Amino acid sequence: MNAPRQAPVRPSSANAPADEVSTRTERWLPRVMLSAMLALILMLLVSMGSYYIYRHEQAFEARAADIETQAHARLEQSLQEEVSYLIQGLNDHRATFDTTLSKQLAHHAQLAVQAANRSYQKLNAAVSAAQMRFLLTELLRPMGHPDAGIAPFIIEADGRLRLFALDPRQEGQSLATVVDDAGLLLTERLSDTAILGDGATRLRWRSADEAGGMVDIHAQVAHFAPFDWIIGVGVFNHRAQHIVRAQALEALSRYQPTKNRAMVLIDQNGQVLATNNSSGLTVEPTRGTVADWARIIARAGRTGGKTLQLDLQRPPAATAQPHLAFVAGQDQWGWTLAAIAGLDDMADTIVAERQRMEASKRDDFMVTLLTMFTATAIALLLSMVFYRWIDRRFRHYQNDIDTRNRALKESARELRLSARVFEASNEAIAILDHRFRIVSVNPALERISGYHHADIVGRHCAELLIGEHTGSDLWRRTASRLRSARHWAGETTLQRADGSDYPGWISLGAIANDSGRVTHFVVSIADISERKRTEQRLRQLAEYDALTGLPNRVLLLDRLGSTIEQARRHSSHLAVLFIDLDRFKNINDSLGHAVGDGLLRQVAGRLSAVVRSCDTVSRLGGDEFVVLLAELDSAARAGIVASKILKALAAPYDVDGHELSITPSIGITVFPEDGDNRDLLLKNADAAMYHAKENGRNSYQFFTDDLNDRAQTRLALENELRRALSRHEFSLHFQPQLHLTTGRLVGAEALLRWHHPERGMIPPDQFIPIAEETGLILPLGAWVLRQACAIAQQWRTEGLGDLCIAVNISALQVRREHLEPTVIEALGHSRLPAHLLELEVTESALMTQQTDVSATLDAIHALGVKLAIDDFGTGYSSLAYLKRFKLDKLKIDRSFIRDLPDDEEDAHLTQAIIGIAHHLGMSVVAEGVETEAQEAFLSHLKCDLAQGYLYARPLPPEAFRQMQIDLGAQAASNPADSTA
Repeated sequence: MNAPRQAPVRPSSANAPADEVSTRTERWLPRVMLSAMLALILMLLVSMGSYYIYRHEQAFEARAADIETQAHARLEQSLQEEVSYLIQGLNDHRATFDTTLSKQLAHHAQLAVQAANRSYQKLNAAVSAAQMRFLLTELLRPMGHPDAGIAPFIIEADGRLRLFALDPRQEGQSLATVVDDAGLLLTERLSDTAILGDGATRLRWRSADEAGGMVDIHAQVAHFAPFDWIIGVGVFNHRAQHIVRAQALEALSRYQPTKNRAMVLIDQNGQVLATNNSSGLTVEPTRGTVADWARIIARAGRTGGKTLQLDLQRPPAATAQPHLAFVAGQDQWGWTLAAIAGLDDMADTIVAERQRMEASKRDDFMVTLLTMFTATAIALLLSMVFYRWIDRRFRHYQNDIDTRNRALKESARELRLSARVFEASNEAIAILDHRFRIVSVNPALERISGYHHADIVGRHCAELLIGEHTGSDLWRRTASRLRSARHWAGETTLQRADGSDYPGWISLGAIANDSGRVTHFVVSIADISERKRTEQRLRQLAEYDALTGLPNRVLLLDRLGSTIEQARRHSSHLAVLFIDLDRFKNINDSLGHAVGDGLLRQVAGRLSAVVRSCDTVSRLGGDEFVVLLAELDSAARAGIVASKILKALAAPYDVDGHELSITPSIGITVFPEDGDNRDLLLKNADAAMYHAKENGRNSYQFFTDDLNDRAQTRLALENELRRALSRHEFSLHFQPQLHLTTGRLVGAEALLRWHHPERGMIPPDQFIPIAEETGLILPLGAWVLRQACAIAQQWRTEGLGDLCIAVNISALQVRREHLEPTVIEALGHSRLPAHLLELEVTESALMTQQTDVSATLDAIHALGVKLAIDDFGTGYSSLAYLKRFKLDKLKIDRSFIRDLPDDEEDAHLTQAIIGIAHHLGMSVVAEGVETEAQEAFLSHLKCDLAQGYLYARPLPPEAFRQMQIDLGAQAASNPADSTA
């Protein structure tokens, strides 16, 4: 190649060898590539050709085997179809047997009756009745179809067989008392069929030639009115079956099978019944001897049928040849049908097909060789063309590489300058790749975060720099925004290498290449800890009280607004308690503001200790506090909290050596009853607070009169309840329990009553919940137990009889450890036998702390005290505790009894409860029985005991004692003594 003329430049001695090596490389490298490419193409062609020939040979062998398999399958399918065809013919023949037989019988019966009628009409006037009977009998005797076993018969009016051609020995015998296998009289059945039916019947008939055995007879009968005869024709069932089988064998013998095949019919003993042979096989019917192949076919038929390979002899061959036989399952007659064909018939077909495939394989091999040679020639031609093209491209790329190398050196110098700027910057900077993995960080970032360069390079930036997990929603939204807007900035909490957190301002931007594709991201981080501390101090000063540290008015109004919205969404209550310290100004004026401030701080601490964590205690200023109670289930809860605040603030204070006492006045408003916005709630609470001050201070007042009255009433009842026991304001009433079967008085339930000196009789549902909530139920329940036992023993002492006294026990008494000692004390003090005391426990008492409750009740039950479950069905109604606890009685709540017996649902439930209780060994008490209809219905359901207004209302002890006397109880001459 001639180089163009140019100014002579002498290459330096250092570059000359390199240029020479480069020139030689440019000359031989394309040639080496061409040679390698040709060698590779030839190897591929040879490999592909060899592989094709190998695979073709395998396909040939597989196809040959497949042809043999398919031929075998086609032969088996053909045999199966031929057998199915014959089986269908046999089934059709059997299916039409009954219909054909019925038609034949009807035809012959009609002929017989017509012949009798015609003869009677012609000869009636000419002969006597006896002669007419004889002539008609002999006329009908030869009729029917003797070859098919069909013969006539005549039955006279008295049931005597006048003609019976089926078995002449039976003629003259009477059928008047003969019954068939169904227990019906034959004469009545035949008469009903002839007169009322269509004449067709099937009878079980005794035949003389069967040694008195029962034989099926098909018959067609008609009524011959002149002599009141039953004329008919019949055939023995076994004779008909024999005929139909003979017809089936005859039809099978006429069938012509496919060429070179044999159809064989074999009975269950292996005897060949029929054969159709077009193959020359030795398979003729046999009598007495059973061939091995026939025995094999019979066995296969008994097992449901299958395909067999048999070795059978086909003349003139001297040896047995393999044959394929398809055997059907044994039919209802015990016959097995098989189709047989020789396997050598397939050989010619297989050989011809294999020869055709051999010829096709040779042709394919020649085409493959020709294709390979053609492909090799084309590959050589294309390789030469490609060689010239690649040589030109190679030279072009070499020049382009030299140009790029010079540009890279220039870029490297610029990058080194940028790297020095990156390292020297005082702002924390990190470089990320397009997948947000850290590529590099500068020393400023290491200094701020505490991470070393080697620890974070290659890791994802989300957790180390941004402060979010890679799977968090914030990071996914941030990454999506960066890919679209390519810039993001925001404030977040970051974590240093030592685990400490610090607030940071993150600025993240994308870097794109010349094509606009994002390749890297730049992250800058600023530590804003000092700024956040300044903001926190300003927020503390703006939202919290400097003296007490409680939220001030600003923060209170914000929380109150949020709580109102939450209560409005959930349809719940909230309460605002406006608190003002009574006569706080006197303390400031007399002891100074320092003491007053100390007192305010202690008041704030006590208020915070009383309320829940979700509530807010705020100081509005001076001696005014506001408590915000959120998530209240009822407005009454606000009064309970106010009572706790009164009690907490009433305790003395120790402030700088001064013992002080202070009381609050509290005004209460409830959302939404007293206002639907924060300003109105605060205003009304303030008004209620002043109302409390007007009423004497040291109290709380609800804004509304209704809530205020109820809260005051409850508080008054609580205070008066504490004094009622010591003032003997409680008494017991007794409601009788009667046995429904005998009507005898067997027990009574002790019921607590409160006679208030001013309010009168207070219902139990008003003071019992208060007693349980305050814990007063414990001493009150102990008093009830002692009184009930004492009164019951007094009645026994007076000789009024033994009554079981039922006492209600609250859930709080059961869960405490004092119940067992209290019961023992009451029984011991009164000397009442333990079996006459019954404790009624509600369902709720059994459902909590079941282990402790079970131990307590078991100990009491061991004393002999009876246990009853009260108000069953109104609580949890769990059947598990009925099994777990040792209960003696079950009391059905009055809500189930009220609508009996008219309410079907209550009736079913009551019946189910009584059944369950009796099954578990418990007696049942029905509460609230008020009508005689209810009593009668419960007696019908076998309920044991009942109580209610039908018998008596709860009575004082004296009235109940008088009722016992009126019912016939006689006082004993010697008072009964207890052995408890």
